[in-house]
Amino acid sequence: MSILPPVTSDELATLHAKTIIVTGGASGIGKATVAIAHRAGANVVIADMNTEAGEQFAAELNERAIFVLTDVSKWDSVLALFETTYAQFKHIDAVYANAGVHGFETLLENELNAAGKLKEPSMKSIEINLLGVLYTAKAAIHFFERNPEQKHQLVFTGSAASLIDTPPLFNYCAAKAGVLGLMRGLRSVLPEKNISINMIAPWMTVTPIMPQWIMDLWSQPTTLPTNDTDGVARALLIPVVRPELNGRTIWVAGNDAVELEEPLYKSQHLWMGSDLSKAVNEGQLRLGIKPCF
Repeated sequence: MSILPPVTSDELATLHAKTIIVTGGASGIGKATVAIAHRAGANVVIADMNTEAGEQFAAELNERAIFVLTDVSKWDSVLALFETTYAQFKHIDAVYANAGVHGFETLLENELNAAGKLKEPSMKSIEINLLGVLYTAKAAIHFFERNPEQKHQLVFTGSAASLIDTPPLFNYCAAKAGVLGLMRGLRSVLPEKNISINMIAPWMTVTPIMPQWIMDLWSQPTTLPTNDTDGVARALLIPVVRPELNGRTIWVAGNDAVELEEPLYKSQHLWMGSDLSKAVNEGQLRLGIKPCF
């Protein structure tokens, strides 16, 4: 296991005068990320559905901070976020697709309508946790391309659920696995546009959306490691202050950050078998997909 070094004060200083958008920036991990970036001198854009919390937070930060009411599951709302940001600050340097929700898990429920027919399951988790990331990525890439000579960073907030099974959060697990797939799909092509892309995968993190029953399980019979929002926020900042990183999944547990993609790639021959691994790698090369590591 290789734990990534924590971000340093010198690294944080490189955020000065950068413009950073954080969806879900009014609470939890997003709020902590906004706060650290703002203290480092960045222009910060708090994109959130909670108007009261977002406006209050922007007022507390005062200079170089704005709140933009944003529903990431609606394209027009996401586009308006980026248009507002660009009009205000004239450039966008880094974007965090961070907004997310738990709940709305009705996949295994058998709720019937008045006619006795099975009701359509809620897709709210998919709409916010996956479609919202797709919309945010689409808009970010478009606005990044307005300044092609500048290096930009796109960072997704995935989850432990991107990589391990997490029942009964079925839709959440599917959405976060999709976020990982999107990062991997983009990582070989975005560097050509001077854009890096990475994903953070927090394990158990104490946030406002964490169900209490999970918190209770984590303390019995022994206490397992947990993240706090500041620890995950600092992991989220790693790809922005280290722009050479691309295509990485950074697992965060107990506030320690561990990179997973390179070890996974380099051990492929062990879990796939040597012959098949060589064939798969050759197939990727024939498709024009070069490894990131």
